[in-house]
Amino acid sequence: LGIDTVKQAEMFSEIRAAFNIPRPEGLKLSDYNTLAKVMDFARQRVDAPAAQPSTSPAPAAPAVPAPMTQAEASPAPAPAATSAPVSAAQPPAPAIASPTPAPLYDGTNASPAAAGRTASTVVVSGASLGLPGERFEFFGEDVVERLLRGEPGIDPVPEDARQRLAAQRITRLLKDAPGGPSFEVLDVPERVAQLTGRRGRFDLVAEFGLEPERVAAFDITTRLAIGAGLLALRDARIPLVMRHHTASNGRKLPLGYRLPESLRDETGVIFASAFPGYDELIQEMERRRRYTELQARLQELATLEREVGTLHWVKARRAELEREIGEPWSLDRRFIFRVLSFAHAQFAELVGARGPNLHINAACSSTTSAVVLAHDWIRAGRCRRVIVIGADDITNENLAPWLVGGLLATGAVTTEAELEKAALPFDRRRNGMIPGMGAAGLVIESAEAAAERGVRPLTRILGAILANSAYHGSRLDPQHVSQVMGRLLTAVEQEHRLDRRRLAEELVFVSHETYTPARGGSASAEARALRENFAEAASRIVIANTKGFTGHPMAVGIEDAAAVKMLERQNVPPIANLREPDPELGELNLSHGGSYPVRYALRLAAGFGSQVAMTVQEREPGLPERIADAAAHQAWLAQMSGFARGRLEVVGKTLRYVESDTAEALAQPSIPPPQAAAAPAATSAPVSAAQPPAQPVAPEVPIAAPPAQAITPIVDFETVRAKVLEIAARKTGYPVEMLDPELDLEADLGIDTVKQAEMFSEIRAAFNIPRPEGLKL
Repeated sequence: LGIDTVKQAEMFSEIRAAFNIPRPEGLKLSDYNTLAKVMDFARQRVDAPAAQPSTSPAPAAPAVPAPMTQAEASPAPAPAATSAPVSAAQPPAPAIASPTPAPLYDGTNASPAAAGRTASTVVVSGASLGLPGERFEFFGEDVVERLLRGEPGIDPVPEDARQRLAAQRITRLLKDAPGGPSFEVLDVPERVAQLTGRRGRFDLVAEFGLEPERVAAFDITTRLAIGAGLLALRDARIPLVMRHHTASNGRKLPLGYRLPESLRDETGVIFASAFPGYDELIQEMERRRRYTELQARLQELATLEREVGTLHWVKARRAELEREIGEPWSLDRRFIFRVLSFAHAQFAELVGARGPNLHINAACSSTTSAVVLAHDWIRAGRCRRVIVIGADDITNENLAPWLVGGLLATGAVTTEAELEKAALPFDRRRNGMIPGMGAAGLVIESAEAAAERGVRPLTRILGAILANSAYHGSRLDPQHVSQVMGRLLTAVEQEHRLDRRRLAEELVFVSHETYTPARGGSASAEARALRENFAEAASRIVIANTKGFTGHPMAVGIEDAAAVKMLERQNVPPIANLREPDPELGELNLSHGGSYPVRYALRLAAGFGSQVAMTVQEREPGLPERIADAAAHQAWLAQMSGFARGRLEVVGKTLRYVESDTAEALAQPSIPPPQAAAAPAATSAPVSAAQPPAQPVAPEVPIAAPPAQAITPIVDFETVRAKVLEIAARKTGYPVEMLDPELDLEADLGIDTVKQAEMFSEIRAAFNIPRPEGLKL
């Protein structure tokens, strides 16, 4: 009957309530696997006196708890919102000894109806963007303004990159060739992709303060996604706070900046990416190929020397090859973490988010699909907040020959060299997309969760839908896309008592349009869907597009974050390079850029494999003011931090909440950042992404010392001590003065066996110590 243990527990709860049956001891649900046995359970307890032992076929076990009510599952909402200015320096709050412990968030009861509660209103409280453009900073403070202004981030492909593309000998189908369709080989630089959106200045260590060893285990999509996630939290006004743990000597050691404890179990993460890890895989394969090739050349020279003797040119060439080889190639221990789709887990570990966590790949509709999934998680009660992070970078030097080349082979990519003739959304002349890249972050949460923080969200999600047209690998089914849009709009009308004609008057349609050739492209499918669902009102909808300025960023929903910012700022970017609107698309209100009084946004995303995802959002009243209730906001900051006085600050592009009165801080030396603007947050984390955060445990057996040798000391103990502390400080991020020699390496300092092995290797190298036999870490 499809009755799982959750439904079974609910059944027993209702039966007990109906017949006033006391909670039985020792009840095992597995013993009641048929309706007959459930009926026997009720009959025997209704017929028998309460004091008599049960004659049920089931042995006794603890009662299954009744489903949690909404009041039990979530804290009470904050007071009604009142507008107040944002201030980084917060006014004094009542002294609070320590943060209130947060109950473990119980997301097992996934159905709101099952718990007797209504589905939550879901809001977007923060959004971030990382945009292409070699001359720009990828996560620059002006990225939103650049996009809304319509400033392009698309650049010419360098000559060497075009040479590598041509070397791929890309076979492409020419549909309109003289004499009928034919295949051609693109093997010269002039006939491959001439324009792409490529990454500009970006350094996760220097900009966000993560330690280099940790970042070395990340692929490029993980790095981009983490940056987007931290910036989205900042935009949502969710600060990170320093967390500590008590060391074995009783001192408090900082673990780093993490989400407030009360938010950890109720916060999930979804990573949207189509090509995660590929960059590192191809790069490592290339390293191995190069090493093997050079070794083969060395072997040829060695064979030649044996046959003809040592010649001057042979000797010189051998020395040159040996220099080029350098260190022997070996598979790095971090390889598996670099090639895994891992950004969701890495980000969760970094900020301490312990809610639902996964990666989604729905091709080019991935981020919008993640928004829909986050919306559903929250309404189903699985969590109260989801951080969506999206990233892809297929235009870098490692991936472009393969992925840009692969897209070129499908006929989807333009080979035009002039941007004004290539980036042509909704234009009659459109002839192919421009590959791009990017990153986006969104904080999606229940309206109640945002209100508890005293924060005004940016938008409300009125509706969301996912579908697949089951149609074609690379084309849209216009009829089905229109039907999906119709279902979404009908649901929004019914749930929110809106009329789509009224919606159209204040609506911006954030299109997927990739400016691929007209036949089977997205422009015609989107225009048809709007006309069929809005009728004559379709011509009044403002139509926006961002790919004309970024190229196609693959799975990254630049448009999803952009839609939020369009509503927040009442500003819509222009349609790029529009000179000849396509008459076959009908009358469309294509954006000219600038100010538009838009209240609603309809976002459509489509992906290879007939993926379709859409959302409808409404601008939150009261913007641009972000703090809705200053008193509630201050109370929340004090409660979640335990600080009598605190202040908000931005360090390394990350929002933090710190104690403002250092005299009230713990009597510990301050911890300087490991590098400029660095966050101590990451410095205590293990290098291996698979390692969990260090927790206090009982000290392990001390390291067995190597056999004693009668040697003459050549280095005094203080020199040894100083060197060991220096290495430990570098591994942990803690200053030397905090490193009590008696602290447990793993439980107190987060030094796992990998870091410990590296420490011993450095110590042996520093003092020329031979490798000891039988050493047990």
